Amino acid sequence: MSILDNTINSKDMEISRDSFLKVFMAGPTGSGKTMGATTLPHTNGKPHLLLDLDGRAETVAGEEGIEILRLYDAKPESPKAWDNVESVRKELSSMARTCRKTGKEFPYSAIIEDGLSSLATVAMNSALLLDNKRGLGGAPAKQHYMPQITYLKKHINAMRVLPCHYVLTSHFELLTDEESGEIKVLPKVTRSLRTELPSWFNESYRCYRESIKGKTRYFWMTAGTGKYEFFKSALNKRGKFWKDPIEVDFDDPPVGFERLLAHRFGDLKWESSLEKEEKGGK
Repeated sequence: MSILDNTINSKDMEISRDSFLKVFMAGPTGSGKTMGATTLPHTNGKPHLLLDLDGRAETVAGEEGIEILRLYDAKPESPKAWDNVESVRKELSSMARTCRKTGKEFPYSAIIEDGLSSLATVAMNSALLLDNKRGLGGAPAKQHYMPQITYLKKHINAMRVLPCHYVLTSHFELLTDEESGEIKVLPKVTRSLRTELPSWFNESYRCYRESIKGKTRYFWMTAGTGKYEFFKSALNKRGKFWKDPIEVDFDDPPVGFERLLAHRFGDLKWESSLEKEEKGGK
């Protein structure tokens, strides 16, 4: 039997309501990434698991259906934090294997890993143990970066294939092309991962906030534009189901992912902000 006998026709492929969303959410501190991530569906009432790497789990204080595991280490140079992170990964992966064998459900609806910058820091702290040589001022040297990148690749891709929704939050980094002088925005992470990492996710959103008429309002951009070119959405194929920006208004359900899924599956008709205002909305 040829491996090519396993091909499937693209016409038979479709995103269903039961599909797991793998999401990369990037934006500055305070842009609503963490709260926005919690709007993912709760499958069969199962909770979300929030892995708090940044030490800001208070953002979701009082919210229902969220279990928090604090992985933040107050000692930034400590290598123990990465051991804890990897222990979580191994345990979740073991759970997933057991579920596949027994037919039981995975215990979480979503894993929210918050956030990438801290994840990269603790991975580097572990990589520093492999070689005592340091750069100027005790900084990581060249030989430390490849182990760090390998750690991050293995960890994130293992989390990404878990049988649930997965969100990784990140900050931005502004980079200037030396030849053209063009400014690009990329995830704040090490070297080659800046461009590679977003390709691992079907959904990559830019999160931001604006003050409009004295009220702070939160938005998502789900398609790449200009210097923010790596953002995309497989849910919104060819921009068919909604137009950016999406407002994330926690006082106006459905909110966030619930709203996007409602647009995607025809439960909610798309309306522009102008249309809403004309109807007496926002």
